[in-house]
Amino acid sequence: MEYTLKTLVATMLAAAAISAGAAPQEVAPDGFAQARQQFKAAAGGDSKASDAAIAAFSALAAANPSHPLLAAYEGAATAMKGRDAMMPWDKLKYAEKGANAIEKALAQLTPEHDEALFNGTPESIEIRLVAANTLLSLPGFMNRGAGGKRAVQAAIDSKVFGQASPQVRASLLNAAASIAANEKRGADEIAYLRQLAAITPAGKYSTAAEARLKELGQ
Repeated sequence: MEYTLKTLVATMLAAAAISAGAAPQEVAPDGFAQARQQFKAAAGGDSKASDAAIAAFSALAAANPSHPLLAAYEGAATAMKGRDAMMPWDKLKYAEKGANAIEKALAQLTPEHDEALFNGTPESIEIRLVAANTLLSLPGFMNRGAGGKRAVQAAIDSKVFGQASPQVRASLLNAAASIAANEKRGADEIAYLRQLAAITPAGKYSTAAEARLKELGQ
């Protein structure tokens, strides 16, 4: 009860501050960092971690319904459970359930989520990254790729894109460059790669972008 009350009060105060035009502020609830570590472990191939991530984000989402990022992470973890399932019908079941949860979370975004920060990154940007990574990874016959592309573009076009962490911006720009390359949009690919190469501190995506630009004679 104490944890739930604490979380509820923090959420209400954050919402009040946002509506009053206050500066962006951290709203990540207790347990978010640990839940995301479980999620990252699952993304790295630890099949047992997906269940832990689902449980953690399910609890966080239930306690913080005004922050759809938490439900999006739960959906992404559910989709990864489908990735690791043995039976084809289970793979499809979990993938569909996860994708549906992510698209529902995206539909809940409002301008207030540009001002809510999770570890310094606007919630609206990170939720679109989670959506893009999941929806673009699903098989083509599921017809989720278009939603993933829209999430990437919406994030990059957002007025708060520059406020996201370098790692988040790099991931989204890398996705945008890959989409452009696959669609044979050379000028767009180069533009995204240049933005990616300029991100500091440099990371794996920035280094790869520089190499790709050289391949393209840029």
